[in-house]
Amino acid sequence: MTIRHFSLLFALAIAGLIASPASAQVRLNLATMAPDGSIWMQALNDAKDEIAAATGGEVKVRIYPGGIMGSEQDVLFKIRSGQLHGGGFMGYAISKICPDASALMFPLTLRNHDEVDAALDAMREFLAATTRENGFEVMGWTEVGFSYAYSMKPFSNLNELRATKVWGLDSPMLIELFSAANIPFIPANVTDVLPSLQTGALETVFGPPTAAVAVQWHTRVRYYYELALTYSIGGVFLSSAGWQRVPAQHQEAVKAIFDKHCRLLTPKVRKSDADALDFMRQQGIEAIPETAEGRADFERVAALTLEKIKGTVFSADAWDLLQTTLKALRGS
Repeated sequence: MTIRHFSLLFALAIAGLIASPASAQVRLNLATMAPDGSIWMQALNDAKDEIAAATGGEVKVRIYPGGIMGSEQDVLFKIRSGQLHGGGFMGYAISKICPDASALMFPLTLRNHDEVDAALDAMREFLAATTRENGFEVMGWTEVGFSYAYSMKPFSNLNELRATKVWGLDSPMLIELFSAANIPFIPANVTDVLPSLQTGALETVFGPPTAAVAVQWHTRVRYYYELALTYSIGGVFLSSAGWQRVPAQHQEAVKAIFDKHCRLLTPKVRKSDADALDFMRQQGIEAIPETAEGRADFERVAALTLEKIKGTVFSADAWDLLQTTLKALRGS
C-alpha cells in the first residue's frame, strides 16, 4: 500500500468517526406527589440509577418529588405541554390516564391482597392498551393500598357515618357513592384536611394507613373502621412522546426496570400499612370491628352506585374482566 493510499484510508476513517458520533444522551423528566424519602420515591430512585447503568448513561431519569411541579392536574398539563415526560401518580391522574383502572378501585370490590394480585395480573394487558389509547405508556403499576375511614366519632354503619362531618374528594365515583348513601360531605383539598380536623370542620376522613400517619391525621382522630372500603392503585407512566424519546434499543430495558421496582415496592407498601395501623393502635386509636351488617349496608349502596358509573367512569369491559377474574378466584 502506498503512502497516498494509506493517507486516503486514514482520512476516510476519520470522516466516518465524525459522521457517526456517540449516541446522544436522553433525559426523562418525571414528577410525583410522593415525598422525598418515602418508599415510593426510594423505588423511583432505584429505578433511575439502574436505568442509567443499564443504558450506559444514554438514558437518564430526573424525578421531581413532593409536589414540586404542582398537583397531579398540574403535572398532566406540563406533560401535555412538553415540560415533563411523565410521572409517578397515585390519584387524580390515574383517572385521566387510565380510567379503566378505576374499576379496581370501586368500593368494596377487592377484599384482600390475593384478590388484588390476581385482578391486576389479569388486567395488565387490557389496562396497558387503554392507557396507550390515551397517549401514555405504562412503565409499572404501584400499590397505594386499602383505604379505611378514620373519625373523631365511632361508627359501624351508614346511619352513624351520616352523623359525622365527612370529607369528600372531587371524585365522580365518590360523589355518586355519597349521593346513593345520602351522606352529606364537605369538599377539601388534601392539604386542608389536617387543619379541618384540628378545627372540627371535618370529623371523618379516608385513606391508606401509611398516608394517614404521614400527613398526621392520626393525631386528630380517635377511631378507625376495620372495613377496607376501597383499594387504590398508582403507577409510573411516560407520555407517548416521552416514550418515543427513549432509543429503541433501550426501551425494553427501561420498561422492565421500572416495572421491576414497582413490583418490589408492593410488599413494602403492605408492610408499611400494617405497621401504620399498629402504630395508630399504640397511640390509642380504637379499632371498630367490621360487622356483617355493616358490610351489607355499604355493599347495598355500592351496588346502587355501580349502576350509575359503569360505562362512564370506567368501561363495562373493564368491569366484566375484573368480575370474571374474581369469580374464578372465589369459586363463585
